[in-house]
Amino acid sequence: MGALGLKEIGKPDSSEAEVSLGSLAELTGFPIDYIKRELILKDDQDLSVEELRAKVLAYLSSNF
Repeated sequence: MGALGLKEIGKPDSSEAEVSLGSLAELTGFPIDYIKRELILKDDQDLSVEELRAKVLAYLSSNF
């Protein structure tokens, strides 16, 4: 059990795990259109965890 009382679960295999924009929007509270615009995504395709990490890192690097 983690420090915040959260159960520890296994890490997803990032080369195969995919994240849908709908799930990402639901989890973050940001609208899908906002996510697509800020991460420079062209459509509603699913992203691999690695692709999402790269897009978020590029976004953070360009804005901070």
